[in-house]
Amino acid sequence: VTLPKVIRQTDHNQKRLCVQANEKGGTAVANLWCSHVGDYYVNDNIPFIARRIALEYTIKAEYDSDEDAYYFDDFVAVSGNSTIRLFFTEEKHIEQARLDLNAFGCENELFLLRKIVAVNIPKECNYKPVKDYLDKGEANEEWVYEESCLSHEY
Repeated sequence: VTLPKVIRQTDHNQKRLCVQANEKGGTAVANLWCSHVGDYYVNDNIPFIARRIALEYTIKAEYDSDEDAYYFDDFVAVSGNSTIRLFFTEEKHIEQARLDLNAFGCENELFLLRKIVAVNIPKECNYKPVKDYLDKGEANEEWVYEESCLSHEY
């Protein structure tokens, strides 16, 4: 099932991709920054809410002049990157987890208000040690995680 997505213009080089997603029975809106490259758009940030999309995915969008907005049409190319989201109950574990993930070569972004860390697993990264680390933290009840867009095998 393809979720409705919309890109709204913010400047000459980037567009904001608003994704409507069904999250636990409700609707949530996620903003993704995309660069306009030729006829397509490339995702420039790690998604916090949107599923099935990762950093550097290329998408096709169509312009709706009535709403002055670009709507998602299709995926053009996947980057091979994966997106993982960690959900923390206590802030005290966030900083160390982010440092550890950086040590694996996985950049990440923090949404402190919701205690979510969105993690990019680069295409070149060996996912097995990262997954082992994520499983250990989850077993220790430091976080719960989800593989919201998994391109890697393990």
